[in-house]
This record gives sequence, C-alpha cells and structure tokens, in this order.
Amino acid sequence: MDSVFKSIYARACMGAGLAALSGVRAFLPVAFLALYSRLEFASAPILEGTSFAFLEQTWVIALLFALAVVELATDKMPALAATHRQIMRPIKIVFGGLVFAAVMAPDGWIAMTVCGILGLGIAGLTEHAVHSMRPESEIETTPFVLLSVYADLLVLIGTLLFVLVPLIGALFAGFMFLFVYRLQRRRNRKHKGLRILKG
Repeated sequence: MDSVFKSIYARACMGAGLAALSGVRAFLPVAFLALYSRLEFASAPILEGTSFAFLEQTWVIALLFALAVVELATDKMPALAATHRQIMRPIKIVFGGLVFAAVMAPDGWIAMTVCGILGLGIAGLTEHAVHSMRPESEIETTPFVLLSVYADLLVLIGTLLFVLVPLIGALFAGFMFLFVYRLQRRRNRKHKGLRILKG
C-alpha cells in the first residue's frame, strides 16, 4: 500500500489537488508541501536532490507561512477585495503550477514541466470558481468573512488529506472542473435569456 501511495500516479493526484487549493490560497499548499516533504510525512515527495530542494530550507518554509498569514488576513477585508484579487490572482495561478511541478519533481523534468503547466490551468479555474461564490457587495461583511474562513479550513484540511490519501486530490480537482463547467453553462443560459428579452 505504501508503494501505491508513493507512485507517480499518486503524486499526480496529490499535485492536482494541491494545485486546485493554490487557486484558493496561494501560499499555504506549497508551504505545507515543503514542510511535509522535509519531515518525510506520509506520501509527501522527497524534494532533496531535485530542482525544488530549496523549498525544504527552514527560511523558505518560514517565509511561505508568513506570506500565508498575510494573505489570510487581507482576504478578510471586504474593502480590499478588488485590490486583493487583482494582486493575488496571478500569484495563485503561478503557485498552482509551482506546487504541481514540485510534487512531480522526483519523476524527472518532463513530468515536472507538463504537470507544472497543468497546475497553472487548475489553479486558474479554481480561483475563478472561488471568486464567483463571493458576495457581490463589499458591504456584506459577515458572509464575506465567513466564506474566507471556510476557504482557510478547506485548504488546511485539504493539504493534509491529499498527502495522506492522494486520490482525494484528483477527485477535488475534478470537482472544481465540473463546478466551473456548470457555472459557465448557467451564465451562458442567463445571458441568452437576457438577449431574448432585449430582442
């Protein structure tokens, strides 16, 4: 069973899930991946000897967690919502690619490159889905903050689950693809209805 959880397929599932979580919180997934890798916890990949060995450095882990705390705090300020998304969106997408590439680093540069590119797309789709669930009005402070807290819990629990049971990561990424697809179809139907009414 241990060999199954540490196979290339398990790492791909884990990486897909962590990339999706990066679309929710940019820094936490890669911070926990670095920490788990350094501790050799569960099925976390061993980054030593790979291009991402620097992630296991103490100061890098500390910096990532410090940035995560700043991100979590600013995400709960409705007045900064527009600015926060404008700044964090490209960072989330980049870190989605980075975390997927890091997970696949032990499997060579081809797997690392391909999955890094996939990670960019997965993180971008997840970020879009999460943003669509935010209240439209910045005055709605309570639901805004609650959704932010739920996102924190999702990432905290998800990073642990995906390392313990990598398959869950792929299921979560698949769910996000389905959610975005259904969201887009609903918006298309809404716009089509509005065009008919205007006509």
